[in-house]
Amino acid sequence: MNDPRRRLLGSLVLLPIVAAGCATVAPPDGPEVAAAPALATTRWAGRFAVTLREPGVELREERANGRFLLESDGGSTQLELLSPLGQTMASATLDDGRAELVTSEGRRYAAESPELLTEQVLGWRMPIGDLPRWLRGGLDRPSETRQGRPVAGHEHGWAVRLDDWGDTGPARLELDWPATPTVGRRKVNLKLIVDEAS
Repeated sequence: MNDPRRRLLGSLVLLPIVAAGCATVAPPDGPEVAAAPALATTRWAGRFAVTLREPGVELREERANGRFLLESDGGSTQLELLSPLGQTMASATLDDGRAELVTSEGRRYAAESPELLTEQVLGWRMPIGDLPRWLRGGLDRPSETRQGRPVAGHEHGWAVRLDDWGDTGPARLELDWPATPTVGRRKVNLKLIVDEAS
């Protein structure tokens, strides 16, 4: 990844984690679905893999993977992304609605919201404010449930899948954008595997 924007791919695809709270859509009228349990989880550690496919004359594919550490409590959230060898790739913070990202090269990006930050650096907005809720096992409008738990849905243009549930929520989260693939459009796939949650 020679382009600075590409080097930030692994970092910024996960930037939605740093947000705390965003507008949610009210569930549709109809049969009630059992909501995810209210969990007090504030810390997650695990692995991530992200794939970006860019259309064009030749299909380009970028991949990044590594480890993440996320702490989100109240109005402050901190995220650290590590390479597979344990080196810090980037760290991000959200405090009082202001988002900031610092890369391993010392580049610093800041914006009034995580949405604006991802747009500034990547050129498009990510599903901001939703990953902590998803990692706790919540979906606003689940399209599939299992044993009273939401396991799949579409939110903010992303297809969301929650799998391998444990006491603290799902241990696997997979996101695809756009939720409905379109020929000739950029595609992003993000997978998170939670190894520790408390």
